[in-house]
Amino acid sequence: MRPGSLLPVLVLTLTACGYRFTAPNSALPAGLQSVRVPLFVNRTAEPGAEFHFTQAAKDQLERAGRLGGDAAEGVLEGKILQVTSGPFLQAPDLPKQPVFRLSVTVSLTLKKNDQVVGSTTVGLSEEFPSGADVLLTESNRGAALRRIAEATVREGLERLQAPQN
Repeated sequence: MRPGSLLPVLVLTLTACGYRFTAPNSALPAGLQSVRVPLFVNRTAEPGAEFHFTQAAKDQLERAGRLGGDAAEGVLEGKILQVTSGPFLQAPDLPKQPVFRLSVTVSLTLKKNDQVVGSTTVGLSEEFPSGADVLLTESNRGAALRRIAEATVREGLERLQAPQN
């Protein structure tokens, strides 16, 4: 086999790893069919973060067909434990535009009839570019916060639906 022909096979293999035939987070533990999501608790100094994370959880559960109203049998409670950001050191050979890193830690608890059926803590980070001015940098930070909220909740729900050992 020629070395150049191995690259397409490798790319195809790596991109196919995450493919699913079912909706992510479609199965929930303890036989839960529907879950309501109250406003996440924000234990950080990040104003409004609870709205992004709560909406991300509702969106994920709605896509999976598991979002319920006030009468839902399950409750997904979330706590935002940490949100930090600061300059991110880049490799010397990359362009010198300043880059920042946003890091979050979120705790998710799934309950059925006031009994905990699963819990997990997820921490993720994401880089975002600085802007031409402070307003653009803050806009980039806000977009990064929304993206990381979606990724953190998705990761947490995937962990909650995994079989507990």
